[in-house]
Amino acid sequence: MSLLLLLVFLSFLLNTCEKPEYDLFPLNLGNEFYYTYFKYQYNGISAYTNGTERWKVDSVYSQGNSNIYRIEQKLNAVLKVAGQTIIISDSLRFFEISEDKSSSILSTSSMFQFIEISFKRYQNNPVFEIKKECLSGVLGWSYSFKADSGLTNYSYCHPPNKITNESMHLDSLKIYR
Repeated sequence: MSLLLLLVFLSFLLNTCEKPEYDLFPLNLGNEFYYTYFKYQYNGISAYTNGTERWKVDSVYSQGNSNIYRIEQKLNAVLKVAGQTIIISDSLRFFEISEDKSSSILSTSSMFQFIEISFKRYQNNPVFEIKKECLSGVLGWSYSFKADSGLTNYSYCHPPNKITNESMHLDSLKIYR
């Protein structure tokens, strides 16, 4: 009887304990994310871009009820188009991610062209995905985030007139606590 009572009590404790919250996009100053990058584009001429892209949290500042993370995006790649090979070296672009201080909702409209995303940074599940299927004639995308790793996979497709397939996969990261 006492063993049964103990098991019931332990079960109650386990169910009432808070589940841990995972940081799905660690945005500490200096954090770096290294990706394999690929893009295929067809506008009457095929163009292939293969390379690496590094994202670095360049600065963090407070603005009202938000923290703003400025991300430096550096691309090193080879572009093959119309029989020519073009070397892309240290191509820089910057974008911002906003975090609501009270809800921890991250949002950005400039991480990737034409797509605005938002999601809760701290969640009970260590993996999170935002996805819209790419169908014939309809653009689609997919973002995968993993606890303590951030964005692990990204893909984008835009059929049919301006065919574009773009993807990034996390290779490595440097995280500062």
